[in-house]
Amino acid sequence: MKKFFLAASILALTTIAVSAQSWTGGYVGGSAGYGSGNSGQTDPGVPQPLIPAQEPLDGHYSTSGGMVGGALGYNWQKGMWVFGAESDISWTNIKGQSNVCGPNSVTPHPCGTNLDALATFRGRAGIAVGPAANWMLYATGGVAVGEINGWDALTPASGRDWRAGWAAGVGVETAIAPNVSAKLEYLHVDLGNGQVFNVVPGVAEAVSFRADTVRAGINYRFGVVPLLAEPPPRLYTKAIKAPVIAAVDPWSGWYAGVNLGYIDGQTGVSSTAAITSASTFPGETAAMVASATQQLTTGGRNGFLGGVQLGYNYRVGPKVIAGWEADIQGSSLRGSSAAGISRVATGGPVPDTAVTGIATSRSLDYIGTVRARIGALATPNLLLYATGGLAYGGVRSNTTINQTFATFFPVFPPIAVNASSGAFEATRAGYTVGAGGEWMFLQNWSAKLEYLYYDLGSAHYGTGISQFDGALLSFGAFGIDAVGTTAHVRFNGNIARAGVSYHFN
Repeated sequence: MKKFFLAASILALTTIAVSAQSWTGGYVGGSAGYGSGNSGQTDPGVPQPLIPAQEPLDGHYSTSGGMVGGALGYNWQKGMWVFGAESDISWTNIKGQSNVCGPNSVTPHPCGTNLDALATFRGRAGIAVGPAANWMLYATGGVAVGEINGWDALTPASGRDWRAGWAAGVGVETAIAPNVSAKLEYLHVDLGNGQVFNVVPGVAEAVSFRADTVRAGINYRFGVVPLLAEPPPRLYTKAIKAPVIAAVDPWSGWYAGVNLGYIDGQTGVSSTAAITSASTFPGETAAMVASATQQLTTGGRNGFLGGVQLGYNYRVGPKVIAGWEADIQGSSLRGSSAAGISRVATGGPVPDTAVTGIATSRSLDYIGTVRARIGALATPNLLLYATGGLAYGGVRSNTTINQTFATFFPVFPPIAVNASSGAFEATRAGYTVGAGGEWMFLQNWSAKLEYLYYDLGSAHYGTGISQFDGALLSFGAFGIDAVGTTAHVRFNGNIARAGVSYHFN
């Protein structure tokens, strides 16, 4: 790959362009390629009775497979420099597995990962060189979103997750016909590490994914206009006409700015429990499950956010403006809650009560979007628009569960059950839709008010296994009472914000 780009660079840079085709304009295309990388699964192990696991049990393996998809983008050329934005989505079959996941456990077993889809939203910056400037060498980078499918044959268990990460790479593109170009592109994709499913109730399985992709593609470019050399001056003229100065369209072109606003989100975090083992007195596990299955409402429903945006507008009609915008903001949205719940264990020789204390929190640390925009000019200086596209954000949640048993006899102190806990932290992908108004109050300056609804989906993460020796309470009972708990949280809400942008036109 390095030799290919080096050869292309030498050929392009040693050739002088005398006339050129413009790279400016929109394009659509298709591509096919191959990806290879690595993935891994990590869990703390399934605890043995009253003995928590000490070491993570891992499965690490290579992944590889093909990919095919389509792309949509726009280029803007200034001299020899070309800037643009591109979004693409590919159906992929990049997968791998290990037959000895959990090598230190008593039951080594297969586990694996499939990447079923991959989308990227990237900026591009390049240089037009070569004969007729019909070669472009570029660097690219931005947001990557992938659908990760992880599985484990132990129970068995599996899960899917749309996860956001990043992609960066380089490429070369050449015009092979007036409206057609071919490209070869390398991207490194990193979707990070995060929980995807529970291998058993209460025990979370984290899955990582990274890959290097190489793909070839064909693009069809709309409205390509040749940039011809200027004609020689006329020898004889009858009159000298005043130059015609084209009016600058304040709405067309690139812009960048800052924003500040309000954000809210869901406040509910729930917990559920499932029995993993029971003593001969099943009323104890039933009470443990009932007291650990709750709906909590966290505080901190509202917060502030602020950040930056970058976008491009294009006038598609006298009063119609279309474009795209990318932004990222920090957020203060976070909240926590705690509750104590008790349930009586019935059906045994001695009544007792399971008491569960649950503490939970959730937060949205940052949120970004990559959106299309289309609108109409209500007046020459006022744009009303609708918008929608990708949303991604850094989310966190953690839950701790402490259980005790209060005996029927008041002289005996409560008997503690081992505490369990779990946490979820990831960059999640979802969608956003909304509307806004933008006012061009100076030649190069605009102000906007905007509303967005965002949804980053739901997360379900294991919060451990609570275990208790049933014989400690029930005379004649024996065996271990154990329940696995899982927390459930959703990250969605509303954004209202104001922004100011500078337009480079």
